[in-house]
Formats: sequence, structure tokens, C-alpha cells
Amino acid sequence: MTAAGVKKPKRSTTLEQAYNAILESICNGDIPPGAPLRLQELSTTLGMSMMPIREALRQLEAIGVIEMTPHKGARVREISTDDLIDTYRTRITLEGILCSRAAENFDADDEAAAREALERQRIALEDGDIIEARIAHKDFHYAIYRAAGSVWMLRSIDPTWLNSERYRVTSEQDGDQLTLRREEHERMLAACVAHRPEQARQALRTHLISTVAHLDKNLAKRLDILTAGACC
Repeated sequence: MTAAGVKKPKRSTTLEQAYNAILESICNGDIPPGAPLRLQELSTTLGMSMMPIREALRQLEAIGVIEMTPHKGARVREISTDDLIDTYRTRITLEGILCSRAAENFDADDEAAAREALERQRIALEDGDIIEARIAHKDFHYAIYRAAGSVWMLRSIDPTWLNSERYRVTSEQDGDQLTLRREEHERMLAACVAHRPEQARQALRTHLISTVAHLDKNLAKRLDILTAGACC
């Protein structure tokens, strides 16, 4: 499948909507790794002029989701075992720091925001709304990370978060995995509420390694070894 897999946004032709439409189609697998992203095709599919689409592609290249080659155009960046390990190793390190610091500062408002996101995710999954479930999932994690109080570190995790979404597609449709993820989220939240930084960091690390294990248990073991000494 190529860019024809992009879903037309419901409202006006803005840069943000072009960006979100293309990114969502990449993250949910409608546009697979290696697929070309042709301006004319995207323009026709999205019902937009080429200008916002061209800028959206530049922004997607900046976060590493696509690659643009002179005289060849844009295409979705390939996935690989090395990329997966690098992505999750980075997430464990940076998000582990945020999770640990968040546990030190966590208050009732932080807990309420995290629980509200978890509930939205539960409802979305029950309704089969994968897009809303993905948004709620990110909102849960970021509700915790914001409590760390570091604006720049929060911004720094966006590229690896988005890249990891390309590897999570299959787990979003596995009932047993969804139950396991929910339990892992609850443990992360409980550690933060209890103000236990190391326990929160370890819960996050376990959660991410578990996600990789669903894809490849050997890669998860490798990731476990590589991040055993990840500090916060």
C-alpha cells in the first residue's frame, strides 16, 4: 500500500491536519515501511494543495519517521531490529528519568489526569477506536512525565515515542496484551502516587521491555541486558 492509505481529514486543509493524517497512517500501518509518499497522490487523497503536505513531510523527516532523498522523493523509513532496539533503549533511558522525577513530585491533579487518560483508553478500546485509544495512551504517559517538571526533556521524547508507535500496531489488536499493558500502566501510576521514584522507573522499564517481547522475545532479552544499568 502507498499514500493512498492516508485517510482524508474531516475539516479544513491545514498543515497540522496534513501532518496528523500522514503520521497516523504511518503509525497504524496503512502506509507501510518503505512506501513512497508522493506529493500529487497525497494532495489528491487528502483534498489539499501540495504546500501544507510538502511542509508536513519536512516535519515528519525532522522527527525521523520518513526520509527524503534528492531526486527520489519521500518514503516511510524502514523498520529494523537495530532501529527497534535503539528506539526503546532511548525511551527507557529518557522516559525512565521522567518517570522517576515525576514520582518525586506527583500530586492529586497528576493522578487525576493519568486516571482520566486510562479510562478514555479503556473506553476507546472497547469501542474499537484504535486512534482514540492511541491518543489516550500517549496522554496517560505524558500526564505522568509532565509531573517531572522538565519541559525540554518532555519535548525530547517525542521523536522516539512516535517512532515506537510504528512497532506497536500488532499489540493494539491483541486482547491479552492489552490487559497486560493496562496492568503495567496501573503499576507505573501506583509507584508515582506512592512517591517511589525507583519503583516507578523500573515499572516503566518493565512495561517497555514487555512491549518489545510481544514482537520478539529475543530482542526483549537483548534490550533487558542493554538497559540493566539505565540510570535516572
